[in-house]
Amino acid sequence: MSEKQQWYNNQQLFEQINAMSKDFVGLRHEMQETRNMIKKYNGLREKIDVVEGKVKKIEAITEGKKTFAEAIRLWGGWLFALITLAVLLVDKF
Repeated sequence: MSEKQQWYNNQQLFEQINAMSKDFVGLRHEMQETRNMIKKYNGLREKIDVVEGKVKKIEAITEGKKTFAEAIRLWGGWLFALITLAVLLVDKF
């Protein structure tokens, strides 16, 4: 091949540029789809964070109720004994 001879003719260059242009259009479309998927993911992530907060709050309330019920169970006998003692003392004296 001589130095002055062109590597590609005008038609080949046009076809290559046209093919690259089509590739870029496809890439733009794929990038837009990727952006949309990322937006949806971020929205879902925010919703998950909100739901996790609600679940933790519900768990804390449930734990508080459980602790309160256990305290009543543990101290209920002592309270009954104290009331019974008071009634017996009032009855006796």
